[in-house]
Amino acid sequence: MTAASGQLAVPPELAGRRPTWIEIDLDALVTNFKALTGAAEGRPVWCVVKANAYGHGAVECALALTAAGAAGLVVALPEEGVALRQAGIEIPILLSGPLPADGAAVLVEYRLTPAISRAEDLLVLDAAAARSRTQAGFHLELDTGMTRMGLDPANLDSFLSTMASSHNCHLQAVLSHLASVSHPADDSARRQQMLFTDLMKRIRGVVAGAIPAHMASSPAICGFPGAAFDMVRPGLLLYGVSPSPSLVPPAALRPVLSLRASVILEREVQAGVPVGYEGTWSPATPTRVVVISAGYADGLLRDVAGRAEALVSGKRLSYVGSVNMDLAQLDAGPSPDVSPGDVVTLIGSDGGDVISVEELAERTGRTSYEWLTGLGARVPRIIRPHHHR
Repeated sequence: MTAASGQLAVPPELAGRRPTWIEIDLDALVTNFKALTGAAEGRPVWCVVKANAYGHGAVECALALTAAGAAGLVVALPEEGVALRQAGIEIPILLSGPLPADGAAVLVEYRLTPAISRAEDLLVLDAAAARSRTQAGFHLELDTGMTRMGLDPANLDSFLSTMASSHNCHLQAVLSHLASVSHPADDSARRQQMLFTDLMKRIRGVVAGAIPAHMASSPAICGFPGAAFDMVRPGLLLYGVSPSPSLVPPAALRPVLSLRASVILEREVQAGVPVGYEGTWSPATPTRVVVISAGYADGLLRDVAGRAEALVSGKRLSYVGSVNMDLAQLDAGPSPDVSPGDVVTLIGSDGGDVISVEELAERTGRTSYEWLTGLGARVPRIIRPHHHR
């Protein structure tokens, strides 16, 4: 998004609209996928595209990842999986969330593979497959320490007995989740891996055929190589964002998303004059304040005020006053070098500087996951296609 001068410019796709947008770089996404595929050392890579691909656009990202060689996709909601099927995606789609309240018919119809935690849900899936005169696959989810979704190991034998009598569905894989993933030295993660290994031995002793196991989400890929098992399921890493300051990604990754807005007006503010709702900020010396076309309804968390910065022409400006639903303010300083129409980079690069999601998360006490998934649906996503090489 550059003008002839090299300055960032509002893209022509936004003619007649508010100049606030998200750029999605599919080249970066595919590059990240290939880097993670290499780090997986031959293991199948299932790509997590739930929550609108962490705010990046699920269909567009899923199509690019499928073309790049993803073994499967992971969603949280049935409707997320249905949307991908309706977009023409044919590779396996794992539903990590619970079954729909009204049964499993939609899963069978759209060939969505559920993660099953209860024998009761297995019977529901089996019945839906029987009614459709087909076979349905599922992944068994084990609780090894998350205490959330997942089968209690104490109920494993009973589940396997139910599974043996279910003739219309079959076990395709077994998964679990690490609960404590912020620090690679965490001993609880090691204990979870050991328990998962023991449970897999029990399952493989009963079930015929090769049953793959998977435990490695993005944090585990970074810091817990023993959790890789037979498949990996990166989410945040695909989008070029590290899941924790204490974890190092296995390869160099590129941010996929940029969030930009525009300066819509500027004004001189004298020392001591309050700015914004409740007058929460006033300058100590005369300055210029610019109003930008983004607010908390767009995903600009209110926590940025007084803590974080944005880029205008490569220069960092601080957020001041309270972030509104549709607007926010930046302190441009006394020099008149910022004007209406200038592009503001809230997330992304401008000039030689970068405002990363990780930086915003650290400065606001939030997580990168919250920042990305909180980006407003009303903000248009401008997709820059992947150029096959």
